[in-house]
Amino acid sequence: MAERCPACGQVKKRTSEQNRRLHLLFHEIAEKVKGADGLHHPHQWWKAMMKDRWLGYDEYNTSDGRTVYVLRATSDLTVEALNEFMMKVEEWAAKHGVYLQE
Repeated sequence: MAERCPACGQVKKRTSEQNRRLHLLFHEIAEKVKGADGLHHPHQWWKAMMKDRWLGYDEYNTSDGRTVYVLRATSDLTVEALNEFMMKVEEWAAKHGVYLQE
């Protein structure tokens, strides 16, 4: 069950601590793992690849009838949803020899 704010009852968004840990993980991945193209890529690239794989896209229809797809933002995730995403990224990273020190 999602954690809620005791004052207003809204579902809590991801925490700053979660965000810091996730970005640290992406920096570690960028430093230690090469992409399928054999190249090292910046942490933003890895974040986009992982979001593509596990978070997906929001879909927006434009006034001229086109559909625009935008990667889902981690800042919109609940604490629980970001934990799930982070777990998937950490499992993937571990398979590639990347671990965060606790």
